[in-house]
Amino acid sequence: MKIEKQLIELPEGYFDVKIQAFEEYDRKMLFDAYVEWRKLCTHLLDLSSRSVNLPEGISEGAFCLEMNAVRLLENIPKANSSFDCYFLEKKERIQVKACSVIPDLTSFGPESVWDKLYFLDFYRKGEWDGTFDIYLIDNEDIYKHPVNKKQTFKEQQEQGRRPRLSIYKEIIENINLRPVKTGNLKA
Repeated sequence: MKIEKQLIELPEGYFDVKIQAFEEYDRKMLFDAYVEWRKLCTHLLDLSSRSVNLPEGISEGAFCLEMNAVRLLENIPKANSSFDCYFLEKKERIQVKACSVIPDLTSFGPESVWDKLYFLDFYRKGEWDGTFDIYLIDNEDIYKHPVNKKQTFKEQQEQGRRPRLSIYKEIIENINLRPVKTGNLKA
């Protein structure tokens, strides 16, 4: 993987930021980290403890590798940099959410912004085998989604709250969304 400075275009202007670009040979490193994360989860369950969430370094790295995006490694002063990844050619801010159990419980910051939202299912077909489905979630499906009896996702964000929902159960299953791609961390 390469870590370098890259000029990116955002609604607030142009910024020279530190990014992480993944190459095919990084797949093994991501898979090794994935295997170690699964081992830790198993050990914690053996201790009657809750397993740990999938680290964003694995999910965002896997997304970048499969979708030819780069990972943002720093906050950008004078710009909203709450997104995770970036498509250099399309100049799009990407928010990556992932799950390793179904149903997921996904939360968003009140100031989260993105151009595209992708959801990665690492518990694909009830297995933890290093494969994952990548779903593109339509922005209208998320912003208009009711997160309780009285409020939508967008309304909670506007109140400075952290909307929470199961993207898999409440959006993907509900509208029978199909993955745009299936990835595999195994080399």
